[in-house]
This record gives sequence, structure tokens and C-alpha cells, in this order.
Amino acid sequence: MQFNKLEIERDRWGSDKGKLKGSVYFSNEAGCISLKLNQSHIDKIFDIVADSMIETAKDAANELTVNIIEHKDNLLVNND
Repeated sequence: MQFNKLEIERDRWGSDKGKLKGSVYFSNEAGCISLKLNQSHIDKIFDIVADSMIETAKDAANELTVNIIEHKDNLLVNND
């Protein structure tokens, strides 16, 4: 089986409003299969990607900070 797609989204209405739901899709020459993901499955996926998400956020914050400092330094130099 070949992985095709992973979908996770928050229910917007109904009795499960606000809860996460998801599906994962696989296929091969014989056909396609989709598996429903429950909250436990989704929690495990998020646990796996959480460290990467944190690192990405830190990198973005560092880049923003560097840009602000450089911009501030340029303003000070140009105003002197």
C-alpha cells in the first residue's frame, strides 16, 4: 500500500463540534482504502510533530528578532 493523504480537521458543528477528526488514505493497484482516525490516533500524530513545530516557531521568532534589531540599527545609523 502507498500512502496518499492525511487529513485532520476540527468538527465545526454537531455533537462533536470542536473535536478533531481525521482520515488517512492509502492505495495500490487493487484499489484505495481510508482509515478513520480517533482522538487517540490524532494525539499520537501531534506528539510526533510537536517538537518540530516548536523548533519551527523558535526559528521564526529568532528570524523576526534579528530583522527587528537590524532594522532598528539601520534607523539609528541613518538618523545620526
